Amino acid sequence: MAKISRLGLGDVLIRENFITPRDFERVKKYQREKGGTLSEVVIKLGLVSEEDVVIGLAKQLGLPHMKLSNYKLDEEVMGILPEQVIKKYRVVPLSKSGNTLTVATADPLNVLLIDNLKARTGYNIQTIVCRPSEISQVIEQYYSEMATQNLDELIEKSAGGEVEVVDNEESVNLDNLLRQAEEAPIIRMVNMILSQAIREKASDIHLEPFEKKLQVRYRVDGILYPVTSIPKKAQNAIISRVKILSEMDIAERRLPQDGRFGVKAYGRDIDFRVSAIPTRFGEKIVLRLLDKAQVAGLTIEKLGLEGDVLEKYRRAISQPYGMIVLTGPTSCGKSTSLHAAIRAINTPDKNILTIEDPVEYGVEGVNQVQAHEEIGLTFPAVLRAFLRQDPDIIMLGEMRDLETADIGIKAALTGHLLFTTLHTNNAVGAITRLINMGVEPFLIAGCLVFAGAQRLMRKVCKNCAQSYRPLPELVEQLGINGKNPKKIVLYKPRGCDRCNNTGYRGRMAVMEALEVNDEIRDMIIRRAPETEIEKVAIENGMIPLKHNALTKVLKGESTVEEMARITGRI
Repeated sequence: MAKISRLGLGDVLIRENFITPRDFERVKKYQREKGGTLSEVVIKLGLVSEEDVVIGLAKQLGLPHMKLSNYKLDEEVMGILPEQVIKKYRVVPLSKSGNTLTVATADPLNVLLIDNLKARTGYNIQTIVCRPSEISQVIEQYYSEMATQNLDELIEKSAGGEVEVVDNEESVNLDNLLRQAEEAPIIRMVNMILSQAIREKASDIHLEPFEKKLQVRYRVDGILYPVTSIPKKAQNAIISRVKILSEMDIAERRLPQDGRFGVKAYGRDIDFRVSAIPTRFGEKIVLRLLDKAQVAGLTIEKLGLEGDVLEKYRRAISQPYGMIVLTGPTSCGKSTSLHAAIRAINTPDKNILTIEDPVEYGVEGVNQVQAHEEIGLTFPAVLRAFLRQDPDIIMLGEMRDLETADIGIKAALTGHLLFTTLHTNNAVGAITRLINMGVEPFLIAGCLVFAGAQRLMRKVCKNCAQSYRPLPELVEQLGINGKNPKKIVLYKPRGCDRCNNTGYRGRMAVMEALEVNDEIRDMIIRRAPETEIEKVAIENGMIPLKHNALTKVLKGESTVEEMARITGRI
């Protein structure tokens, strides 16, 4: 065993035939270029599974391995190691007995790490092998809970009069407001609100002033839920702190303002897009979080579209010219899906230009323009300029009016591929909306290639989802045909620590995909009713949004309740 203990993780994986020496060289090259522990890299490269790494190490070294998510962490034991050490080295202190500290790690052969922990703590270190993803998840969950407790403590202190801000706008002293916004308790409170939102993978933070409190809410997986309430005394100082970070004018409290700032947290670069509006009881702030790491790995395959829909989307974006329109309500993932498409076709031989308000995702190799209507940099003005820039592909953030639509459609008719969005409930509705805006039907028929109506559907939490067999009445109501009702298994949300007791974790795109063929074009030209066009589209293979959502439900990826929420019906 002494001889084995001197082996590295790579040697163990080779000895156990999990990887080859050539694989190991590839792993070391990846580490030199991009970093990461050996166990993380072999899993990321798809050479072995997490379970294989854990089992292989445990077998070779005679060490125990365990399912860490079932273990209740001890705050006193966790306190033996600093938070930054636990996060940096991905180790979890589990228990102490006498002079021995037991820690969970994914790399028990890292002798330098073990020696470092021994030197820091004064304990002999005993290791237990766990999956890297479990370690990351447990660390994230533990410190998220701790942050909530610390935030509650800070709120209690602020309630005791530590921060006093006069609510009368005429009496506000800007020097005092600046001083209070820079005080340590206020800075810590804002930092905790931001860091907790990042940990919980929130897409938005809402700071909402009411008569007697400042309410904090997060939007996670498309649903807003309250986090905490902060005493009114701290309201102006907290709002001012956020405005200072966003480089807004803290003296202006009567007009809407926009700003942005960035932070680096947990090894991720996060952009915050900030909006402030005046309300009856003070300024309301909404911060939208954009995770650059998630954007960097954005592909159309990761959107979660069904195979048939994905294939239609691929065909559309590969066209040399024409117009592709995505529709749906605000925050349904339209821009995300368009950017995924842009990334898929972004090659050095293409000139791609985008006009957006705001620019949410930065894409390497794409020329992106931020609209500024107050200085005349409007959508129509930028589109006209684009046509003098020798474009191949244009992305128009939204068709807002007839002038914008007219320029965009003419661009699509003259050899350019145009991506854009509209606000309609279904795919065929895009045609009706353009006609209502004043666009001539023959122009729409000449340029429209694809229209997709999209929603974001929450994924049921795999850790706590509860299976059940639906009653015959529900099967009939859902319109499930061709299946034995006794063999249908559905899932319902229950809630656990991993999903914040919501029963859902993560989201996926659901799209109704309309491919425009000659028959549809003829119907557009003769102004056929929307219902007739939709009927023909379905006959030609368009799968309605509800049926796409139902497929997700039958696969066990989501629930009937979630399907009803995004489609408005069962």
